[in-house]
Amino acid sequence: MSARGARRLRLAAATRAAEHRSVLVTARTSVRYLSGFTGSAGALWIPVAGSPTLVTDSRYEEQVRLEVGDHILTHIGREGWVRGVADVTGDAPGPTVFEAEDLTVADYDALRETLPGMVFVSRRDLIRALRQVKDRQELDAIERAVAVAESAFDRVLAGIDWAGAPSERQVATALETELRRGGSEPLPFDPIVAAGERSALPHATPSDRLVEPGDLLLIDFGASVDGYCSDITRTCVRGTPEPWQTNIHERVLGARQRAREAIGPGAAARAVDAAARDSLTRHDLDTFFGHSTGHGIGLDVHEGPSLSSRSEDILLAGNVVTVEPGVYLPGRGGVRIEDDVLVEEDGSRTLTHLPRALVEL
Repeated sequence: MSARGARRLRLAAATRAAEHRSVLVTARTSVRYLSGFTGSAGALWIPVAGSPTLVTDSRYEEQVRLEVGDHILTHIGREGWVRGVADVTGDAPGPTVFEAEDLTVADYDALRETLPGMVFVSRRDLIRALRQVKDRQELDAIERAVAVAESAFDRVLAGIDWAGAPSERQVATALETELRRGGSEPLPFDPIVAAGERSALPHATPSDRLVEPGDLLLIDFGASVDGYCSDITRTCVRGTPEPWQTNIHERVLGARQRAREAIGPGAAARAVDAAARDSLTRHDLDTFFGHSTGHGIGLDVHEGPSLSSRSEDILLAGNVVTVEPGVYLPGRGGVRIEDDVLVEEDGSRTLTHLPRALVEL
């Protein structure tokens, strides 16, 4: 059985356990996860009995033949995907569950109007919960995405004339180019490149601000391979770091290490967050760390489990999570160190290999 066939069996078991009869999948990444289809317009209908059907339109008529396996039927709709789903399902008996996180109110209303005899039930984390545990095929793709991203980062550090004071935008453009040249599919997110006082903005958009001597430089980047993402952050400094820069980098590195040590099968995700936060608290830096310690990665760059103080998640073997504590001093600068970590049956393994030391440019 193929990996995607095994995933559909897991979904079927979860659906039966919840006493639902069929599943309507509309999130692009979930459709890809279960069928292999990479197009931008498609819905997957999975009945309680019989073969699943992928509904798409004429733009993808040839593509579905190349991407979708023999055990999935295809239907080319002519009047939109809602009408196509209606053509496939009729008024299927029993409740049909759909992904609450993806379906818009407008599409939900259209489904109810087009299929008045069907009962639709929303579920959160219906497929996303299954997607949190990666199989070997998925892990291979994530590891390749890590390798592509790290190689691109190394080439950018070596290839830019830092003495010429490039702008954040120029660094980001060079990084995007190297990521694509190195084998990345469409980037999972726009790189974050923030220099000097702007490095205190955790999600800064690259600007024309120059990277000048004495500046901290925060770079957050990732690649996508076979749809699967990597997500990495490193912090650099132009020239010799000042003592305060070295200090906060060491504190963030310590928080990253404490969080990393807390990761393993059966660990509470909030405990990983607490480990990083407690480490920074000892140095009175916790108030400068506002975001969560990490998140899952896969077909989406942000998915479960969540490493936050409010998370109810328990880590399982096969989870891949980021570990990314940071300290952001307003008006001065910030440091973040982010790695991708795989939870294994007997512990965990860091997938990222770039040095974590403060890089002097």
